Amino acid sequence: MKPRAAGFMRAPWEAYAAMREEAGPLWTEPETGVVFVLDYALAEEVMRNHQRFSSFADRAAMRKGGLPAEVLEIKAQGWPLALTMVQNDAPDHDDYRKLVGPFFLPRRLKLMEPFVAGRIGELLDAIDDKGGRSDFFPDFAVPLPVSVIGEYLGMRHLGDDTVKRWSDAFADEIGFLTSDERAVEIAKLTLECHRAMVALCDGRRRGEGKDIITALANATRPDGERLGNPELLSILTQLMVAGNETTTSTLGFALLRLARDPALYARLSAEPEKIAPFLEEVLRLDSPIQGQFRKAVGDQQLGGHTIPDGTMLHVRFGAANRDPRVWGAGAGDVQLDRRPPKPHMAFGNGIHFCVGAALSRLEMRVALGEILSRYRSVRLACAEEDLPFRTNFHQRGMTSLPLEFER
Repeated sequence: MKPRAAGFMRAPWEAYAAMREEAGPLWTEPETGVVFVLDYALAEEVMRNHQRFSSFADRAAMRKGGLPAEVLEIKAQGWPLALTMVQNDAPDHDDYRKLVGPFFLPRRLKLMEPFVAGRIGELLDAIDDKGGRSDFFPDFAVPLPVSVIGEYLGMRHLGDDTVKRWSDAFADEIGFLTSDERAVEIAKLTLECHRAMVALCDGRRRGEGKDIITALANATRPDGERLGNPELLSILTQLMVAGNETTTSTLGFALLRLARDPALYARLSAEPEKIAPFLEEVLRLDSPIQGQFRKAVGDQQLGGHTIPDGTMLHVRFGAANRDPRVWGAGAGDVQLDRRPPKPHMAFGNGIHFCVGAALSRLEMRVALGEILSRYRSVRLACAEEDLPFRTNFHQRGMTSLPLEFER
């Protein structure tokens, strides 16, 4: 099955194995010429060498047929986004990352933990009110991280549903597989979001709030100039999307694994110190972000092959995280009792390691701890083959997960 096929994300590791068998660790997508990097060592080499493999990659060019004219007209009414973190290389990347990095240090996360715990309690209480029956995504996995990142950014007063609608639009846009109609809708939502964020930044200049929007609205670059709207919007939208998508998908995959395996549920209930390693295994095995783009700078040698100048590569974290040369014959299994031989790449690698990874881990750890202590068991309330997966080029996640919790 090809990476752009509708059902690819249900079990992408099966396709990766077929790709490796066909072409080795570097598989070229026939339609686009994008080179998929499938093993851990080569993925690490690409991600850690931005001088050879740059983040300056035209992701929009990956959408089949390009962008409709109406989308371009709508975009012209807003602000062109600056290259800040995700699509930038050092040293400029590092300057922008330093602006938001302090918000994700342990002391700041500790201040956020009561809000996270309180929100988890509210959402689980609502599930209890329904007798333990739940569609876990709309009931828990979506609203928890959306409310947390909204609070962190300083825009939750706009409504969790609004933040989620905007975040979904950005996520779908970079997934490349939307219809023209959805592309137009995305452009409208993007403009709406950008205007709201600019208004918030304008209103908080010289403010003293502790939220990220206030901090960035009053931040300066190394040259002493304030951040412009293109820079502010680039950073804020990246944080908004990254601040909920990974957490939502990983929580869903964690609960699916626990619903499949009552013995694993019982073990984690009895050994809460295993919750954190279990979540790391879920991140590794079910990588919610399956990869990132890079572009060859000059002709490059990779794995014994010449990668011509300008070639687009997609470093496929989902494949690297199951590389049997790293994790052995049981690479596709949860490995709770073994020290990880290498760090997984679910949060990226190198200078682009996800700045908000610690916040995501906090939310997931507290959430799973509360679920395991509150409920005796959980079971899947539908056939697993009926679970719907998103159609997206590199984001993997379900959209529905019917569960029944027993107290």
